[in-house]
Amino acid sequence: MKTRKNMLKGFTLVELLIVIALIAILSVAVLATINPIEQSNKARDAKFKNDAAEVMNAYERYYASQNKYPWNMGEQEASPFAVPDGTNGVAFYSMDSRFGVLPVTGSSEKSELIKTSELKGAFAGKEPFASNVNTDVGGADTMYIFHSTDSNYVCFCPKAKANKIGDVAKNLKCLSGAGAIDTSVAANAYTLKDASIDPANACSIPTSAEIEETTFCNLAKPYANLVCVPEGNVQ
Repeated sequence: MKTRKNMLKGFTLVELLIVIALIAILSVAVLATINPIEQSNKARDAKFKNDAAEVMNAYERYYASQNKYPWNMGEQEASPFAVPDGTNGVAFYSMDSRFGVLPVTGSSEKSELIKTSELKGAFAGKEPFASNVNTDVGGADTMYIFHSTDSNYVCFCPKAKANKIGDVAKNLKCLSGAGAIDTSVAANAYTLKDASIDPANACSIPTSAEIEETTFCNLAKPYANLVCVPEGNVQ
């Protein structure tokens, strides 16, 4: 009878609290290790990098068939923002029609890369081409094309901390110019630089404090904050 009573006794309140506390501690430890926000940001950066590579490939296919890039086609439309062939040191936001994904504002025609089937129409629905993208001095979801001496680079700002620090940070770039990309097409107005610890270079590797800034993606910042495709040093 005594054994049966002990079996029916169950847990005391103290024992339950101890178990709950242990579960809470283990849960915090697991979340700290996994860091779901960082994992989500890594997945986002990987998606943006794939999209940047897709745009880059689309530019090369477009040039092979048209002998021009999308931003050169404006001169055929008497556009005030036309970019003559051979103009170097130019850069455009993903929201700019010269980027090649979105059509000219108010136009019923498709964009250059979509109407030539270099990209699918659904590509224009991705984050860098949404109407709420910050096109002032650079938003977190903005994508850029930089063209210089016949070389193209498609860039974006990373969100994952792992893609902003350590050896990875040495591959980051900065797009220097007026601080905010405008509608001008002045030759050599912009320069894409590699990250460097050289004090003489305005494009430095971001510090631990700088990567925590909410304005990390701001183009006017004096440190490298862009991942670019292709990787490697700017040619």
